[in-house]
Amino acid sequence: MILTIHVARQLWIQLRLLGILALPAIATFVAVIVDGQSGSREAGRIALALGLATAAVLSAALVGGGFAEEIRSGAAAWLVVRAVPRTALIGAWFVLPALAVLVAFVLAGILAGLALPLALVQAPDPIAVAVTLVAVAAPALPLSAAGLVIAVYAPVRVTMVAVIGLALIVALPLVLLGDAAVHAASGYWLVAGMVPADRPITVGLQATGLCMAVAGLLWGVAALLFVRRDL
Repeated sequence: MILTIHVARQLWIQLRLLGILALPAIATFVAVIVDGQSGSREAGRIALALGLATAAVLSAALVGGGFAEEIRSGAAAWLVVRAVPRTALIGAWFVLPALAVLVAFVLAGILAGLALPLALVQAPDPIAVAVTLVAVAAPALPLSAAGLVIAVYAPVRVTMVAVIGLALIVALPLVLLGDAAVHAASGYWLVAGMVPADRPITVGLQATGLCMAVAGLLWGVAALLFVRRDL
């Protein structure tokens, strides 16, 4: 609980928490504007998918940058000296931002559902909508974990740029694959309406599971590196 409050305080002081909460909402507003200007429901859905993908990447960059700042400022060393386990500290830096990202995307999804009818899935199924919301937030988890790995040794700006660059590198083959295979970004294909309406739940769950598996692996690497790092 104390670590959770500490991480929330650090993110708030660094103004990163505000960014994490605001980015999905901004993406939704942009999609609504595009939808209104173009008059095409398809354009609005695609804009929403691209906006949410960008929000996920930038949110992960903010998390990685926040953890790098925690180390560089000496706050991490201060906690470790006071017998706070390093794994608990880096765990808090993963769990709390993940919850903030999920809340932000859910709120943005509700806003999108009100402003862009059927924007999230082709069928108005509450379960499919919920699964889709989790699926579009899920890619931020492995990217955030990758940010923690990088932040163990890299400064703030390098960490943030590296996370964004990594996302761009990973995105290229995913864009080429499209909906031909289930991958971490399949949730965005659901938002864009590019997945058959009869399987949004299956695709969303598979994409979320893949993201969580990769995030767990990367977090383990980050924890191992952080334990061995000399603060």
